[in-house]
Amino acid sequence: MPDKKKAYRRVRTAFIFTGLIFGAVIGALVYFLAAEIFRDVQPLLSAPGASYPHAAAWHTAINLYPYYWYTTFPLILLVAVLAALIIWLFVRSSLKAAAEGSTKQTPIAQRDPEEAGLSDRRLFLHMFAAMQRDGRLMDFLSEDLDQYEDAQIGSAVRNIHAGCRKVVQKYLDPEPVMQQAEGETVTLPEDFDPGLITLTGKVTGKPPFTGILRHKGWQVGKIELPQLSGRHNARIIAPAEIEVV
Repeated sequence: MPDKKKAYRRVRTAFIFTGLIFGAVIGALVYFLAAEIFRDVQPLLSAPGASYPHAAAWHTAINLYPYYWYTTFPLILLVAVLAALIIWLFVRSSLKAAAEGSTKQTPIAQRDPEEAGLSDRRLFLHMFAAMQRDGRLMDFLSEDLDQYEDAQIGSAVRNIHAGCRKVVQKYLDPEPVMQQAEGETVTLPEDFDPGLITLTGKVTGKPPFTGILRHKGWQVGKIELPQLSGRHNARIIAPAEIEVV
């Protein structure tokens, strides 16, 4: 929009400048043409006993002629500039109408609600699918841990932790809300964000508050949404695997 306004101002200035030049040319032609006419008429008006039509008007014009550059010439320039501005207004109106006609776009088709819901569900389940693929998280959650010893569970959790951590780092890159160590005493300013910090314990009065950091909190460092294929079933976390023999 600023570039368009700048272009309009430049064109308008060009029209005004052209009007001034055109008016100056017309004014100069009128001046020299009047000089030639007055040169021929003045002897006839000065002749003894001569009766020239509209003699009084001719005498007035001849007397005002020396003041031409201070009276008539500026008037001619003004008329020329006004004519240029009128032409510019007409041209600008035509340009705007043409621009509006060329920029009209077909209304964007409404997103199909069923397709939108399907896409949202696929994005929601994608994180679980990625954790299953890299960390076998769903397999672990579906197991009955009562039949395993603690040592066996701990060994399995190590691999699950590494795989799921990789997925979370890839898509979310989480970072702590508070940089202080847990257990450290911290003081919250008066303008602290309650959406970032939850107060517990004996909360009375108004901030600033001083307390012990029990959990540093987490926030995402980025949100990298995956590109999903339109052919994928939104209900599937992990497909079944069959080894053909």
